[in-house]
Amino acid sequence: MNLHRCKNYKEMSALAAELVFGEIEKSPDLLFCAASGGSPRGLYKHMVERSKLDADFFSEMNIIKLDEWVGLPADSSFSSEYDIQEKLLKPIQHDLTRYISFDSQTKNPQIECDRIQDELEESGPIDICILGIGVNGHLALNEPAEFLQTYCHVSKLSESTLSSGMIEKVGLPLAEGMTLGMGNIFESKKLILLVTGKGKKEIVNQFLTKKITNELPASLLWLHPNAEVILDEEVLK
Repeated sequence: MNLHRCKNYKEMSALAAELVFGEIEKSPDLLFCAASGGSPRGLYKHMVERSKLDADFFSEMNIIKLDEWVGLPADSSFSSEYDIQEKLLKPIQHDLTRYISFDSQTKNPQIECDRIQDELEESGPIDICILGIGVNGHLALNEPAEFLQTYCHVSKLSESTLSSGMIEKVGLPLAEGMTLGMGNIFESKKLILLVTGKGKKEIVNQFLTKKITNELPASLLWLHPNAEVILDEEVLK
């Protein structure tokens, strides 16, 4: 694993974009795993700007969504779908036949996870997986637990996740999410973890001890041979 320390969010996002662009230049049809939320927002802005300069740069790229809340309408501004559509897919005019996505409105989340797993086994492995770290150290919606799930699964949301400011604003009772598992993530050829955001100083300091535990799922990234962890040092202030 490579740890990059950046002085701020802007520098972190620029470095992430540089790494992503380098991989796309080598493999234009790669499978890109997109995370939602504030951490990759700056990266996606760089990708949108690149598409304005070169309309075909992302034309062969395939995209899979990292996770999704169960029970949110896809057009809810709090859904991962809405977030990724508005920040990345629509601005780069991505061909949706090259997009794999969890359906938040599915009546059977486990069957939906099985469908995504089948899609990934056919199209994968992931070439670049974009990740953020939760306030409790989760990766995607792989929450701290006695044991972690390998493949796509329905995740019971932890109290710390449910008490986050974003969840409180949703206005709907949420209890579960659908997510790629730790095996799906670890099978990725390259991982890019963007470490930024308010209220994460304590968990980031725990991560930096390099102690590996299921109680801090992100700590397992220390074991991945091609993980790029990009730290916005403002998190530690």
